[in-house]
Amino acid sequence: MIRSLVLMMAFAVAAVSASAAITAEPVRYDLKAQIEPGTGSVAVRGEIGMQLEPGARQTTFVLHRSFAIRKLLVDGVPAKFSYQTVDPTPFNPAVRNVVVDLPARTAATLKMDIVYDGKLEALPEWGASPDTKLAMDDQVNDRMVQLASYSSWYPQFAPFGRHFQTELEISLPKGWTAVSGGAKRDLASADGRAVTHWSVQDNFDLAFAAAPNFKVIKTRSSGVEIEIYHTQMPDTVIAGESTELAAVTALFTDALGEANVPGGTIRHVYSPMKKGQGRAGIARAGVIITSEGRMLDALMGDPNYSLLQDLAHEVAHFWWHFGSGQGDWVNEAFAEYSSAIAVREIGAKERFDGVLAYYRKCVAGLPATAPSLATVPQQGGDFYVRYYKGSLMLDDFRRSMGDEAFFSAAREFYQTYKTTPIGTAEFRAFWRTRVDGTRLDAWLDQGGPALPTSADARAAQ
Repeated sequence: MIRSLVLMMAFAVAAVSASAAITAEPVRYDLKAQIEPGTGSVAVRGEIGMQLEPGARQTTFVLHRSFAIRKLLVDGVPAKFSYQTVDPTPFNPAVRNVVVDLPARTAATLKMDIVYDGKLEALPEWGASPDTKLAMDDQVNDRMVQLASYSSWYPQFAPFGRHFQTELEISLPKGWTAVSGGAKRDLASADGRAVTHWSVQDNFDLAFAAAPNFKVIKTRSSGVEIEIYHTQMPDTVIAGESTELAAVTALFTDALGEANVPGGTIRHVYSPMKKGQGRAGIARAGVIITSEGRMLDALMGDPNYSLLQDLAHEVAHFWWHFGSGQGDWVNEAFAEYSSAIAVREIGAKERFDGVLAYYRKCVAGLPATAPSLATVPQQGGDFYVRYYKGSLMLDDFRRSMGDEAFFSAAREFYQTYKTTPIGTAEFRAFWRTRVDGTRLDAWLDQGGPALPTSADARAAQ
């Protein structure tokens, strides 16, 4: 299957834009969120642990612009803060800065206690109309709840993608089901509400979905629990996807070793939206959130439509997650190429050949000014460079090394760096000992559409 993508899919790694310099970095969130779908309201109280820049006297975070802060303490003392208007972006279309004065101090850490509430601004879902300039999938209504970084429903300190520990308690009316990532606990509630607690030791976003009518199917593969939530997907599609997710998880585990899956559970949620950012949606720590409406539309056009490759890409991120900064392309290239390999092993070789042909077509159409892998930015419109050119490079390595040597090297690369943030330099140093250095440098340093191409790849074109 050639992937059916919406440009908005690239927004899953979008950055929060704060106008002020970063002076504090969150290391821990402990938030309690009470959601009232009937009124569309969100009320949050919590504690944030942060690492300070030396000498910082102010810090700035981003919060949804219709939310009102009721209390803000820094190390137990009321703090002076002010709101600051910022220009909306496609990634964060309804936010404002909160500038906080910090007390004189010598400690390198601080604790911020905060209480706030409000309603999300009413914006259309991504893709709801072709001329929509600002859209947002996050919403709270009597049909569904979906919250993630896009609405800045929680205080966010730029840049997006920094990792932290999270403790998240979600309170919803009785009968509602919330789904997030990590270890889950059901909590007792005196007033009969549905309250769950979610813990993740290594997170980068507080994302969850909820609905009053979720159905769930569960399976297990390679020591990992797999749960699929939906409201109206055909049973045959869910059963087939359950089998595919189990096969993908087993394939990647056999190739690379155990994954970093928070709480030992992969959860795929068909959020009951109508449009949204692509059929594969977003992946966060242990949870993948997909537009149910888009998937149902796809099945109307093709009853055999499968999300195999798109979901395999997101599952692969439970392994490929350690490229940092500009080197984030490492994560995306390996996740994307892993998804193509999943198509080859679980689907069919001719579909794999079609995927690679599609990558070559997309990369060949890049402008001469397109950046190289060694210079491609972490965010921006260079999707084809980070995902597709990176995948073609890895495929070239596999063809020249042979499958056994390549997959052995990929496993060693993952096991070597899986707990260490790395960039292009570490990638270059590792693979230089395994493939021709001149060829490696050409892939990494050459911008524009021209590609080093092996004889096998030329034959496939």
